[in-house]
Amino acid sequence: MKKQNEFKVILDELESSLLKQLSEADPATILDNKELIDNLEKTKATAISIGEQSEIAKATEVDINAQREIYRPVAAEGAMLYFLCISLCIIDHMYQYSLESFIKFFFKAIEKTQ
Repeated sequence: MKKQNEFKVILDELESSLLKQLSEADPATILDNKELIDNLEKTKATAISIGEQSEIAKATEVDINAQREIYRPVAAEGAMLYFLCISLCIIDHMYQYSLESFIKFFFKAIEKTQ
């Protein structure tokens, strides 16, 4: 997402620069203005590159979201287990757990799981 935002900023800057040069250029000699044509080519190449990278970033985002959904049930079970451990103190004050002790308990359970 950070890259996508950077791409938008870069494209906006290039567009602003190009529009500024076009507005300042003399209409009669616009085709003879080497700097303007070079900037136009640079903007075009950058836009194509950003478009390609943007497509890759979108595909990566879809993959990340799919992988995230795989672990959602595990996270729900972990959260439920944590809140059950925390609520044990209602039964007796002796059953009080810290987050650190829960994490140790949780990782020990993960290691024993096939």
